[in-house]
Parts: sequence; C-alpha cells; structure tokens
Amino acid sequence: MTPAVLAGLVALAGLGQYALGPATTRVGSTSPAPHIEAANDVSCFDTSPHKTTFVTVDRDVRVEVLDWGGTGETMVLLGGLGDNAHVYDAFAYQFTDRFRVIGITRRGFGRSSQPARGYDLDTRARDDVAVLDKLGIRQAVFVGHSVAGTELSKLAAVYPDRVRKLVYLDALDIGSGGWAKIPQPPSGPELAATDLASVQRLAAESARDDGYRKPLAAICNMIRTDASGRILGPITPPEISGKLLAGLRPAAYGLIQAPTLGIFNRVSTQYRMPYYWALNASRKEEFDRSIDALSKWTEGAIQRFRAEVKGSHVVELRDTNHYVFIVEEAVVVREMRKFLLGS
Repeated sequence: MTPAVLAGLVALAGLGQYALGPATTRVGSTSPAPHIEAANDVSCFDTSPHKTTFVTVDRDVRVEVLDWGGTGETMVLLGGLGDNAHVYDAFAYQFTDRFRVIGITRRGFGRSSQPARGYDLDTRARDDVAVLDKLGIRQAVFVGHSVAGTELSKLAAVYPDRVRKLVYLDALDIGSGGWAKIPQPPSGPELAATDLASVQRLAAESARDDGYRKPLAAICNMIRTDASGRILGPITPPEISGKLLAGLRPAAYGLIQAPTLGIFNRVSTQYRMPYYWALNASRKEEFDRSIDALSKWTEGAIQRFRAEVKGSHVVELRDTNHYVFIVEEAVVVREMRKFLLGS
C-alpha cells in the first residue's frame, strides 16, 4: 500500500500511493480543509463522543482539536505524518479516568487549515503551544507517534515549562542519524479497485497488508470519496508532507528536562511486513536488504535516545508494528500508566 516511505514502518505518507495523487485543496489555501464527502456515508460517522473545536493558531490558520474529556492534568496526543487526531479515537479512553485527553490535528492534515507555509518544526511546536494557550492549559503531558516525536523534542527544548512529561510512541529522530540515506523497503501490492470501494474495504486492506487497522473516522478525515462512498484520493496534497519532511532538524535530546518514556519497535533483520509474502522473489530480496539497513539504523537511534535523553525509560518491542498503540495497545497502555501514574 505504501510507496518508498517505510512501507508502513513509519507510514509517513498516510494513504500510501494515494497520498501522491491529485490534491483537492490547493496548497495555498488557508481555510480548513473542505467538508469530507466520506462523512456523508454512515460508515464514516464519527462515533467517538469527543468535542471537536477549531483553534486559531496563526493568521488564517485553524487546527482541529478533539477533546475526549476526563479529569486531572492534560494529556495531548499528536499523530504521525498523514494522520489526524482521530487516529486516537479508541486509544484516548485508556486515560480519561486520570487525565483530560485532547488531540491536535496539525496544520495541513485532516480538517485543519492547509496554508502554503508553516510546516517547519519551530512553527509546528508553536502551533501546539498556541492550542494550550487558547484552551487555558498551562502544562501538559505530550504523547507523540512517529514524526510527532520531532515536535515533542522541540517542545521540551524550547518550551520546557509547558511540558509535564513526554511519551514517544515509535517516534525516533528521523531528522538526524542518516535516516534520509537508508534504502526504503519496496511497496506492497497495488491496491485493487475493490480496495477503494469503501472506507471499510480500505481499512481491511490496511489490516491485511500493513498489519494495523485505524479507526474509520481517522481514515474518513484523510480521504475524498464520490457519492457512492468510493475513495478518490487524499485531502492533503503531497507538497505538504514534503515541506514538513524538508523542515526536520536533529533532535536536541540533551535539552530535554521532563521525565520521558520511549516505546519503540525494535526492528531486527528478521522483520517482515504482512505484505512481504505477496512480493515476487526479486522484491523480497530488495526488502531483505533494506531491512538489514533499517535494523542497524533503528538500533543506533534507540541507543542515542537512551544515552542522550537523561533519565529516560525505554521499552523495546521486538518486530511489531509501527502503530504500536494500535497493534500493541495493552502493552503500551500498561507501560504508559506505570510511567505516568507510578503504578
């Protein structure tokens, strides 16, 4: 499903090859993304009982904020590149007994505005702080998946007084350590026409080939559909992801003062995506070579995190899925609650 962007290991492109399709909103638009036709389909009704608001974070830029409620200090959930806050629609309720849990859909994605600029790391972190300011939140626990780890590191370095604790969910530092030079695994099989017939079909394909199933609302807020519910493409232009990736910078781990937990997928040379078995012999060999390189990089990145984030607690999950909070939910929740609550 995914092209040469980790083939699901880091899922930077969100909808895979369909993140490379034509845009529905021009990159220069600063208004929230247009209403998503898929939401007219009963399959895309958002059944998570959260409150949805749009917070102005910059001139003519609003970001979607989900509030799942709860009591206690605030927990902020940040998704990976291509994702929106709805990816946490189920996971959020693991913590509402002890935290007020909110999620932010970063600019350019989901129903948030799609301005022409502002995808650099400084601006993304500033957007997160602006949300806290508008909601009257002084300090929060920040939880980030995948590329959101870059925001966590920036927040901790530049706004240490706003950060209570940090949780990195397979969110290694892809802004340094030779990440851009690593050969990427080959993509999985092309999506069949039937895979694009509905949101449910696409979710099933992802579970079958990529090994995880996102909440339907998360997928609905990523795509355009026709009147029948058939998927036409993504709502986020590929230029936006490109700008975000171009703005990455090495994490200043040494500046992190907040207590920090890292839960990482420790990829070994034996790691295989579910779609591996559908590849032909030459592409399997290509996959094997790329995993060898990725395994070495992951080992080094985890070692760097452990060494440079002083006092951090690291949990390594062997050869699981990049979406650790979906595929390994029980383990992730247990480790997070132990870290956050001391129990």
